[in-house]
Amino acid sequence: MKTIIFPTDYSANADKALDFAIDFAKKTGAKIIALNAYDLPYAETVMTHSLLEIMKENSEAGMKKVEEKLQSAGIPYETRCLVGNPIRLVKKAVEDEGADMVILGTKGASGIEEILIGSNAASILQSVTVPVITIPAGSHFSNIRKIVFGADFKSKRNGTALIQLAEIASIFNAEVVIAHVIVNYGIDNQTVIEAKQRISEYLKGISHRFEVLSGENVEDTLLQFAAEDRADMIALMSRNYSFFESIFHKSVTTKVAYHSKLPYLALHEDAN
Repeated sequence: MKTIIFPTDYSANADKALDFAIDFAKKTGAKIIALNAYDLPYAETVMTHSLLEIMKENSEAGMKKVEEKLQSAGIPYETRCLVGNPIRLVKKAVEDEGADMVILGTKGASGIEEILIGSNAASILQSVTVPVITIPAGSHFSNIRKIVFGADFKSKRNGTALIQLAEIASIFNAEVVIAHVIVNYGIDNQTVIEAKQRISEYLKGISHRFEVLSGENVEDTLLQFAAEDRADMIALMSRNYSFFESIFHKSVTTKVAYHSKLPYLALHEDAN
């Protein structure tokens, strides 16, 4: 773990996420690249010099406070204030720097906002291929001792996610609880046995156990189980949907990112 991208809008939620990112960087020796992107609303067609200067000054003023915190923590860091779309700039930073992770705060949403507007956090976790940790408003964390991983026992495209999960669990010395949620159809014993064997191969040396859960929907069942099992983090695989699919069929990953009060880890399935 060498480089963490930390997108920030200087909100209280982002400040809480920065505390988490600093703690994570201290555990891993990673460098944090703090990034603020400022962009005009879509309705604006001309970026006047004066408006650009105001936005630049505001961005740099906010970044000074972030830099003070990073400097005080005694970890390697860089700061960047950039003009442009936040999602594209974060994606570019991840690719250009060969970053290992993105950590950011999120306010979440509900109702029509969740369906049609989304948030930068949800968009980022769908656009990058590295693990993304979101720290929601109202979350409380001291240490990550238990991670609930929502797994699909029928999928065999989770090798990359399990490698990422094992690395992160090892950093925190955390137990991993692998939970498969049954909603409409059951699952045969042989599939469960094979899934446990396959997953355990990736989690050698990591304390882990398996749970098969039943519920009306995956999201609520996972969140309820994580709360009852006193988990400190929820992890899921992030599947990429097209724009229109994401409007009409929000992924479970994105929904949990909105509604979870725990730190949330988005992992990525194998490319093929």
